Amino acid sequence: MAKKIPLSVEVINLSETFRYIERMPEETFEDAQFVFRTAVLAADSQVKGNFGKTLKTRSGTLRRSIQTSVEGTNLETLDARIFGAKFSGGEQLVYTLTQEFGAEIKAKNAYKNIPGGPFLNIPLSANKTPAGVQRLGAREVFNAGGYIRGRAVFSHDDKPMFALVKKVTIPAALGMIEAAEDQVPTILSSLQRKIGEY
Repeated sequence: MAKKIPLSVEVINLSETFRYIERMPEETFEDAQFVFRTAVLAADSQVKGNFGKTLKTRSGTLRRSIQTSVEGTNLETLDARIFGAKFSGGEQLVYTLTQEFGAEIKAKNAYKNIPGGPFLNIPLSANKTPAGVQRLGAREVFNAGGYIRGRAVFSHDDKPMFALVKKVTIPAALGMIEAAEDQVPTILSSLQRKIGEY
């Protein structure tokens, strides 16, 4: 089972929805569970729709990591979540929070012996596939005869492979919280339509 990272958005997060569920009879649990499952899948679809729009799709690992769950054995414990799995395809996803909230990433240790360092290395077009995925890591470039000149890493045949920068700013673009919040009114209206007023 996939481990969850701290980013986990509860689809039910308004007091009106909680109050409504508290008044429902326990025999409506399966109907409520269905409503929650439908809502969390809609939120999942909305988030994944951001890939290619607000987010560039490269390897697809982040997109595959977005998962949903509907848990609970009764109305009191029923909840629905959309979350970023900690591991996807064996690769640890440490950037889900960054994509959700945005962040400024600063250089810490890499290239600290280079004048002006440390630096982050940002792959340039010569080192990317058409989908924007990095072809070679810095170590591979250096092992093949690569070198540093100015604020860039070059391949043995003088192609610029990485730009060396002090920091990068990642904009918030994943949209998990927004997608979850968008489903709250739908959950309440769907419960009322399927189960009735309480």
